[in-house]
Amino acid sequence: MRIAFDMDGTLTPLGKAQFPSAVLRFPMNLFFREPLREGAIELMRELQADGHELWIYTSSLRSKAYLHLWLFFAGIRLGGVVNGVSHSSALRGKPLAPSKFPPAFGIDLLVDDSEGVMLEGEMHGFCVLVVDSGDPHWACKVKAACQVPTGDSIKA
Repeated sequence: MRIAFDMDGTLTPLGKAQFPSAVLRFPMNLFFREPLREGAIELMRELQADGHELWIYTSSLRSKAYLHLWLFFAGIRLGGVVNGVSHSSALRGKPLAPSKFPPAFGIDLLVDDSEGVMLEGEMHGFCVLVVDSGDPHWACKVKAACQVPTGDSIKA
């Protein structure tokens, strides 16, 4: 299964107190300032070991190279990255394009923190798992969603 993770509010906190974050180890902390959500690396490694392909899908303008390197140094090999530029390019000319559209990139499941993205998934026919920033069991819910046939959005 191809699984994509949103960045802001899902893997990285929007504020210091949004959710517990793991401290980046030296020398990663010299190059990458954003902390990752606690448990994210372990979850992503486990998903990869189970044969899933991991992507990042962000509306931000972070470069693809930055995101690939950042997660590579954390031990994660990404299958791909969709940023604001590649999303806009793929959906150019579509009337009423959603803020994210995973099917354009072959993504089966999008893990996001936004209820709005989940509603867009229901309207446009793609699967979204919404994870709450205060949920300490978010990683277990992601793993469980990866065992479910794709097609329906899931509220965790």
